[in-house]
Amino acid sequence: MMNVLNRIAPLPAQKLLLGISLFFWCGTMHLYWQNNGGSGLSLPLNIMSWIYAVVLAAGASVLVPRQRWRITVPATGFTMGALILTLLCLLTPGVWQFEALLVAGALLGGVIVYLVAVQIPLAARSLTALLALLWGASAIECLAFVYQYWHLPGVEYWEFAWRRGTRPYGIFQQVNLLASFTACGVLLSVPLFLRLRDGYRIVIGMGLVLMGFVLHESQSQTGYLSVAVGEALLLLVFPAQRRTLLLLLLPLALGMATGAAARHFLSVATVDHLTTSHVRWTVLKTSLALFAERPWTGWGVGSFAAVFLERAGPLGLSSISHPHNELVLWLVEGGLVGLAGGLCFIASGFWLWLRGNRWRRACLVAALPVVIHMLTEYPVRQSTPHWLLLILLLRCADSPLKGVCMTLTSTSLIRGLALISFLVFTPLLLLSLRTQQQLTLAERQSAQWRLAEQLPVGGWLLATRYRFDVQMGYLQRYQRTRDARWLEAVRRWAPDYVRIHPDPNVSFTQILLALQQRDQVEAHRLAMRFYQAYPNDRRIPWLQDARRPFNQNME
Repeated sequence: MMNVLNRIAPLPAQKLLLGISLFFWCGTMHLYWQNNGGSGLSLPLNIMSWIYAVVLAAGASVLVPRQRWRITVPATGFTMGALILTLLCLLTPGVWQFEALLVAGALLGGVIVYLVAVQIPLAARSLTALLALLWGASAIECLAFVYQYWHLPGVEYWEFAWRRGTRPYGIFQQVNLLASFTACGVLLSVPLFLRLRDGYRIVIGMGLVLMGFVLHESQSQTGYLSVAVGEALLLLVFPAQRRTLLLLLLPLALGMATGAAARHFLSVATVDHLTTSHVRWTVLKTSLALFAERPWTGWGVGSFAAVFLERAGPLGLSSISHPHNELVLWLVEGGLVGLAGGLCFIASGFWLWLRGNRWRRACLVAALPVVIHMLTEYPVRQSTPHWLLLILLLRCADSPLKGVCMTLTSTSLIRGLALISFLVFTPLLLLSLRTQQQLTLAERQSAQWRLAEQLPVGGWLLATRYRFDVQMGYLQRYQRTRDARWLEAVRRWAPDYVRIHPDPNVSFTQILLALQQRDQVEAHRLAMRFYQAYPNDRRIPWLQDARRPFNQNME
């Protein structure tokens, strides 16, 4: 085994990259941890992904010889884009500052991983091995999808509840994320099939059948679009192998046909995409109108949900936290400055395409589903595996031999940042994972009253959620003791929370608290705001009942 590894990865940094990637992409990434949904660091998968990123960046920065450090034109563009967007995060108004700092951390963390990964030489065998690991991650997730789809024994491991209309989601808990991840696997199959021989090709063909089944049954427009555009580009990248590429579509089509038959016999519901398309068009128009009001630096990073609710709440769009397009999101939150940062990333991607050979272009095509997901779903930073998958595939498309040598100061700075990140964030992320599990358990048992009021170290990265649960614990304490001071604490906290994270449940609770404390004027004001922001909420008839005290007093 070691002899094989030495042939594939003769350098220590290459061994680290492949070894830790094997451990993560084909192992720990697929382990399910209890959670109550959400995105970002509320999901254990994202926390584990950042631990992988920190260990990879720190380990590689130590093992890569100093004289090999180079920076390429694309790496420079990615760094400039990240710095511009980070500056916007730092200039964000205080009310959204915490959310903005998390965004800045995701951007800078990704760029550091990219800069360090560029220093690791990827010869033909090590490149093929890394692509095979990423393809294997996609195949494993497809197996999880099939297991959930057929509701086989032990499916409760994922806490997946089968019901008509439910689409399996693998480890991602969101079907479009799984579809874009699967599409990456489909597109990776082509360069791997061309680079490998014999039994490996049989495995790839079987994997394509499996991925075709998953793509069809995920019923994701993002997945369909990614594969269609990607396959067309691959035909341009490999013109001499077009016959082979067209033949590879046969197992993919076989998998889709199998999915169609399975859906028919299981009577699985077909998802209606027309309604969501209309909603997205409305969201886009409203977002562009918000951009037009503050075109230069935007409303502030992390502000979208709040400012969008003020405009689109009366339209019934009261639970939109992003515009389903990363560029539009930066336009609203960062204005033209945010757009400039995004264009740095886009320009660097085009540079990679123009200067790359066919294998490097194939890696770019394999990354396309993640990019399409960014432009049709939600920000890629909310799913760390997708963010890291994009970074690694961009690295595979880059060539450090075409870069220029960095100064000793720059090299030392990046090394230092990587090592500091390892020493600081690895224990912090592990503590965050522990705190996340504690919060999940407390939420499921309605035992938030047991949480310590003081924010623990493990709650620093989960501060918003932790403080939310503490406030819910105050309500539970009031129900047990009838001590009004707990209600007053929640009443002081709620206004700032809904400014950052619009939540109809918290807004409705504010009304109930005002009623409980016999503040009819405040209850009426909050009720009027609730009508405007959440016109379709099922609790509005209760609020409008003439028997409500604030309705009687205000008539």
